[in-house]
Amino acid sequence: MKKVFLSPFFAPVIFILCWFVLLAIVLIYFPDQKYQLTFDGQIIDVLTNIGYMFMLAALLYFSKDYTDKITSWGIYLFLGMTAYLREAGIQHHLSKTDTTPFKSRFFLKPENPIGEKIVFGILLLIIFGAVLYLLIKYAKHLIISFFKFNTVTWTIAVFCSVLVFSKFADRFPGNWRDAHNDVSLPQSQIEIWSLLEESIEIFIPYLVVLALAQYHLLKKKN
Repeated sequence: MKKVFLSPFFAPVIFILCWFVLLAIVLIYFPDQKYQLTFDGQIIDVLTNIGYMFMLAALLYFSKDYTDKITSWGIYLFLGMTAYLREAGIQHHLSKTDTTPFKSRFFLKPENPIGEKIVFGILLLIIFGAVLYLLIKYAKHLIISFFKFNTVTWTIAVFCSVLVFSKFADRFPGNWRDAHNDVSLPQSQIEIWSLLEESIEIFIPYLVVLALAQYHLLKKKN
């Protein structure tokens, strides 16, 4: 069983199976409620938040594996907490004048206070800086190890693919409207894109937990 768990193909296969099963359950048993299930406080949102709590717990539990990479671990924890707070919707309660301070339109609106723009701009720079640090430090290793079928690298590749697709699904209806003179997609298609986005986002924290567990076992094995 451990051999299967540590296979580079474990993450992509288990992700595809779990996502297919989740979508099948929603579309077969809850076809009329598929859109409502993507709302805050519904089952998909609850499962996602539980995943982030597991992720933060796993980062603390496996912290001893990163005694020689304490800076990277600290960044993982910082980004993990940031992602959890975002998923919990904290961005909607930070600005006194706008719905969220983490979109370009926030910084372009003259009615938003300059103080808020400075504070949240610095915070965004810190987050981008943390991500850039990880990219510079590990990008070459990840590319090389991917073609060597490194287990953790393949799990990270699935994580990144899920992250990119979730953002694509989130923005597709809006981008479509912008590209077609404010003509929106049919509501049924908007609901499908919302389901695709929210259902795939569930797996983001669980894939991190998987990568941490695989790294722990491989390090222990070696």
